[in-house]
Amino acid sequence: MRQSANIGVVLSQAASRRPADVAIIDGVTGTAHTFADLHAHACAVAAWLEDTGVAAGSRVGLAMPNSANIVAAWFGIVYAGATVVPISTRAAEQEVQVRLEHAGATRHLTELPEALPEPAPETYPRTVADGRPAMILYTSGTTGEPKGACIGHASLLMHTAALVHHTVRLTPQDRVLGVLPLSHSYGCRIAMLAPFYAGATTIMLPGFSASGSLDAMREHGVTWAPAVPTMFAAWAAVDDTHPAPGQLRWCLSAGAPLSDAIREAAEARLGAEIRQGYGMTEATFSTIDDPRAPARPGTVGRPVWGVEVRVVDDEGATLPRDSVGNVQVRGPNVMLGYLDAPAATRRRIVDGWVQTGDVGVLSKDGWLTVVDREKDIILRGGFTVYPSEVEAALTAQPAVQEAAVIGLPDTFYGEVVVAVVVSSAARPDADALGAALEPLLGVDKRPSRYVFVDELPQSNSGKVLKRMLREYVTTLDAASTVRQR
Repeated sequence: MRQSANIGVVLSQAASRRPADVAIIDGVTGTAHTFADLHAHACAVAAWLEDTGVAAGSRVGLAMPNSANIVAAWFGIVYAGATVVPISTRAAEQEVQVRLEHAGATRHLTELPEALPEPAPETYPRTVADGRPAMILYTSGTTGEPKGACIGHASLLMHTAALVHHTVRLTPQDRVLGVLPLSHSYGCRIAMLAPFYAGATTIMLPGFSASGSLDAMREHGVTWAPAVPTMFAAWAAVDDTHPAPGQLRWCLSAGAPLSDAIREAAEARLGAEIRQGYGMTEATFSTIDDPRAPARPGTVGRPVWGVEVRVVDDEGATLPRDSVGNVQVRGPNVMLGYLDAPAATRRRIVDGWVQTGDVGVLSKDGWLTVVDREKDIILRGGFTVYPSEVEAALTAQPAVQEAAVIGLPDTFYGEVVVAVVVSSAARPDADALGAALEPLLGVDKRPSRYVFVDELPQSNSGKVLKRMLREYVTTLDAASTVRQR
């Protein structure tokens, strides 16, 4: 069987080349961890996992807040030749269980033991079988068919190198804000893998606080801040008692569209440009509007080195530049496929091209503007919410006869989840309905607003007309609906 390089070399080689350089600074305590420290910790985790039965090819769930421990655990898993199954700490219990069962995870790490082995550091990372995933990222949830996007070692290595050398241009002198959760593709690649590859230092924060992260950026001289639009909105609103960081070169926004109003306010507050990037779990960071060229607000930039982007018509024929059509991408950033779902994989990847489901325009000089996206997906604060998952959780409640879930614009989150409900008897209590969903759905997926109606508008074929629902809900007076935050 052919062998492949392990993505763990990003850390092990950094430890070999610059062992005393600081890889992570805890933004709360100020504790510094060198590359050698993290490598030794990851080796100890790998040895412990192997001692407890985790073998090459095993899958291990990982749910921890940002810290040196989650970094050691992530690399320890891949050092052992196993596959990481990242799970958000915000996920509901049922969501966690479904992911672990679908992935066939042999264990689930939420913390590390204090006593760990002390293996020889040259023991790890193990080589891995060609085509084995380094991690499996889930794109949907507790009902229906879970989709685990398998991300290969070679894909992570090649795309990380391309990002560092050709796009974000990180150097060992950079200090990167690490507030994005490492359980998310964005955070994993941009706040951990890319800085480690470059030899930069990540200022790690366990969670987001607008004022706290501003203070940490200023205190530790952060030069580059990747974030999602809700974070930029929060920073723009912080009062002047928390001065702006003074060392920022530029900021990257991704995960959801960034409005011009929030961008302008946040740029003024942070004292740095904000550029946008575009991707998806199955093909992350296909384009980035990086500072090699003057900013083009409203676009998501040019393809990352090695990535191809094209716009096609409904039959798959490539359209001329400046034409509106379906966006497709191809390159080293593309997943291996969905776990145990060949049919879904074939629908998503055709002849190597990922069908993004987004509608966009490529300018004559190669800048991408996304003008629409898959109709029903909701992007709340950078997190993807699948309405069908929320609808299934709602209709499982005795008081709900039918439910349709839509996204509506929100100045802070970008979009919020709105549930339109037909009750089965008496109108249900929104607070009780919200409480019933808590164990079933993560906080980002729970509706922030409930609208009760007598019936849902449907087409002749019986499909719920969500466009009509959006129009209806936006015309309602706030007093006629129930809100829940």
